Amino acid sequence: MKCKYVIGSGWWCAEKEADTRQELLGDDSIRGKEFHQLWYQSVCKYSSPTKILIVDSASPIKPDINADDPRLELLSLDVNAGHSTHHLGKFCGCVRAMQLGMMYALQCEVDYYVYVEQDALLFGEGVIEKCIEKMTTPYMFGSGEGTPLSTQQSLFVIRKDGILPFLKRLNGLSYTDNEICPEEKFHLVCSKGPVSFLGWLSFNRHKNKLAKWFYWQAFKYLRNYDYLPVGYGRARPINFDDEQFYFQHGELSDLDEYLRKTGFKGLLD
Repeated sequence: MKCKYVIGSGWWCAEKEADTRQELLGDDSIRGKEFHQLWYQSVCKYSSPTKILIVDSASPIKPDINADDPRLELLSLDVNAGHSTHHLGKFCGCVRAMQLGMMYALQCEVDYYVYVEQDALLFGEGVIEKCIEKMTTPYMFGSGEGTPLSTQQSLFVIRKDGILPFLKRLNGLSYTDNEICPEEKFHLVCSKGPVSFLGWLSFNRHKNKLAKWFYWQAFKYLRNYDYLPVGYGRARPINFDDEQFYFQHGELSDLDEYLRKTGFKGLLD
């Protein structure tokens, strides 16, 4: 299946002591400047994007972009909006990067927008094409199974005709990313039914038993997106013998196994 797609990602990197997030998952190396080179090798080896857009949240440390690759674009914002647990304005940094990437893809002559988080690594030739071939709706996210949330977002795909409806419903939610996290918002936005009502159910389900019951009914019957046909995101364990997979929040043992399997130059050299 021949298709054209833009890969988008975000970027934030700072000295360790400047990172004020409450919880840091994975080995410290995944937050370093050098990790971008491993991410880039992964994207180049296992995908075929028309363009690669990286949205930088006013990071004090920039990635070393390959100037010889005409597909690569680095777009820098004037502010670091922060993590979804503590951010400026309505949207956190990663959701701003995602929205910009979708609009960028919409203006390109491509068929899909593919998001690959800055700490996510791909494996297996044609892994993106496999995901696209399995799509039955305009949207595909990682399954939340094995995680506390409805979806995973370190790798997801949106078909071009789904971008504007997605953005309209996302911006129609009145809740901030701190009130309803992005993984949950994406589930709501890509479900059938009034997004404002679905947002109310999600926001109130932990304190209202009736809202919780309606929320789970909506989850079962109104979902209008596909799950990725490959694991794992942040779910564990990872089967490194799989033909295709992706993962984020890698511990040192995960990265060691990935580098040995791929032969990439990286953090262990």
